[in-house]
Amino acid sequence: MRISKNTLLALVVVSFLCLGSCLSKKESNRWFFKVSDNEIIINAGLLQQKIGISDKGLQISENVVKGENLLKTCSDEISFSIHKASPNIKPEGIRYSSESGVEQSNAEQNQTDALSVKKAKEGIAGNVQWVDSMHIAGKTFVDVFAFESHKISSPKQGVKRLVVKFVSNKITEDFLFEINYEIYEGHPVIRKWVEFKNQGNQWIKISDLTLKQLNLGASFSQATLLTPAVREIDPSIIAFSDAAKSMGVISVSEIPSKTRHLSADGSSGYNPGYFEWVLGPGETFESEPVFEYAFSGESYETVSAKSTALDRCVESGFASFMDKHIVMPVAENKNVAPVFCTWTNYNSNINDKNMREAADIASEIGFECFQLDAGWSDTGPRGGWAVSTTNPKAEEFPDMKGLSSYIQSKNMKTGMWYSVFINEQETDISASEPGLFSLPLIRRAGGLGLSFCCEKSRKKYVDEIVYLNKTFGATYFKQDLSNICYGDIARAHESRTKKESYLRGLRGLLATQDEILRQSPETWLQLSHEIYWETPGPAADIAVLKHVDSYHASPNEYWGAGNRKILVDNTWNFDADSLKQQLRLGAFRARKIMYNHRGLPLERIEVFGAATTNFKGSLSSDVIDRQICSWLMGAPLSYSGDLTSLTAENKEQYRSRFAMLKRLNQQYDIYSHFQYSGVPAPTDEEWHWWGKLNDEGCGAVIVLRGSSGADSRSINIPWVQTGKNYKLKALFAQKDLGEYTGQQLQDGQLNLSLNKFGQEIIEVY
Repeated sequence: MRISKNTLLALVVVSFLCLGSCLSKKESNRWFFKVSDNEIIINAGLLQQKIGISDKGLQISENVVKGENLLKTCSDEISFSIHKASPNIKPEGIRYSSESGVEQSNAEQNQTDALSVKKAKEGIAGNVQWVDSMHIAGKTFVDVFAFESHKISSPKQGVKRLVVKFVSNKITEDFLFEINYEIYEGHPVIRKWVEFKNQGNQWIKISDLTLKQLNLGASFSQATLLTPAVREIDPSIIAFSDAAKSMGVISVSEIPSKTRHLSADGSSGYNPGYFEWVLGPGETFESEPVFEYAFSGESYETVSAKSTALDRCVESGFASFMDKHIVMPVAENKNVAPVFCTWTNYNSNINDKNMREAADIASEIGFECFQLDAGWSDTGPRGGWAVSTTNPKAEEFPDMKGLSSYIQSKNMKTGMWYSVFINEQETDISASEPGLFSLPLIRRAGGLGLSFCCEKSRKKYVDEIVYLNKTFGATYFKQDLSNICYGDIARAHESRTKKESYLRGLRGLLATQDEILRQSPETWLQLSHEIYWETPGPAADIAVLKHVDSYHASPNEYWGAGNRKILVDNTWNFDADSLKQQLRLGAFRARKIMYNHRGLPLERIEVFGAATTNFKGSLSSDVIDRQICSWLMGAPLSYSGDLTSLTAENKEQYRSRFAMLKRLNQQYDIYSHFQYSGVPAPTDEEWHWWGKLNDEGCGAVIVLRGSSGADSRSINIPWVQTGKNYKLKALFAQKDLGEYTGQQLQDGQLNLSLNKFGQEIIEVY
């Protein structure tokens, strides 16, 4: 039986921060759904969220953490716009034209890759117009939709789901709208997504979809970004808290790349400038989820900084939830760190001879993976380096199988670069079936941008990477260059409008990753920021880490690499001290970029790249150690530079340091951990440090001093166990630092001396 629009539907959600390893029976009973005629209660601890249907609409009225309501006013639980096609027919894309929509060419800006882009004027008329538009929010929701039913289920152990179904006959016959909520036993989280089902005969378009709006009170409006907002692309994680960061919620979006909207004003949904979705008769649209994770606790001063409840939540309970329920797990036997990439200094000028020479050096100093970047592929007639095929260049790489076997004989995995551009001259432009490329055409270096809005194109992309894996034994793939951001409205492709093509393209790209891993589960898949939108492109987000092993974060930087397009030779005319300063800056930039991603598993974020280029002593011993420490905020996933420029001393230092990291990771799993609460944030002036400790409080603490600060200072290690005894050793100095109780380490009784721009890795065991 349907309930009228005036029937109250209250949704109470309770959650709290649980840091324990297990729950008592009493505690586990606090995660449940209770449904009555006029309300639905979802209980998960001490956070309460109430959502009701009344004549004012479908609204969230309370978002309570430990008795404190974070909201100042009610707000809409959902809002979106609906449009009807006129005439009522399927929207069609455009037919093939040789005219470019986008012309790309290489560019550089401030030590990073950029792209020069020329776009044709927009002038594409569709075969339908969108009319009878209505924005559905507040009172309009209950005017248009009626509550129909609910269902409670348990899709897997420890997870409970509530589906609330609404129906409307005012949009088209039996137009269904569902809101899905999930709660997770032991975690203070509410996850939500929606689904639209067009069961009528009318062609519909959805736009302006907002999944959550929190009208936060002034006392809880402190916004902390836990992933970066860059290049007009919103972050995927923002925390909202009181000023002390002792109480609040972490707001999270699983929507990919630039199609995401997540704002410091509390709203979460799709970017209205880059999202809409067409629903034909019988079609369904399911959104990506968003969720809130609650935290509460004391914020207090340590001997070096402030330890906030938010920071401790991010590095513990929140990280655990993400690993268990959200991001794709990575098999332990797939470890590739440290990775050497051939792009810096070698550029696309690679061949069998110089790659064997580089592989010898890379193996000698301890790299686990040797990745051939752009330049190995036969790009076809008139094709430039940006074009990919599965055929190696015949002259430069006469025996790719042999080269790959040689790399693997050196105890390294073979990596290969692949792009989204296919050779224009070799592309089928038959009008009888959909083309592989996007329309309007996207051109770069003799290639056309491959569409991810077409099943045939996606299959080609998957088949070719799987072929490279099976034929040449490559198990690491860097996927690159920009296409999706320019749109695809080719006739017979899946996208019906340009705005729709952005999300379809991103979903298509991520679907190819799932399929590659299904067919070749041993591969390590890396997506670059360029393929994920533009050049330079987005920060890493949750959506991408649900499908790939690692993400190559923006921007590509070449600090200290000199002439980054050629190997060191007698044409170089650089000041060695200036290059050394740039190398230090590059290390600091890497730390800042990783720290700004601290809401994500940092061992999955590649920051390009630690320059392995030495010109007249620029790559000094202290600079190498600065690189080792800086990239260890996550994992050493990206080194690149002229290996032939390294001295014997450089090679031996890299070898010993990489061996050290390998031992620490095997013993303590340091790459998978990151602690930063209660200690100074990254700086290149004063001191700062962070932890890579396991659950026992054992592992490594990395300490760096900048250009100033005292010669020695106390170092607190808040993340050890209070009642346990620990031994400490300074690994660079090869010096035992003594034995301490956990309480002594937390209190900062360890004292360390460092020179300016000095660093140390302290083993804690």
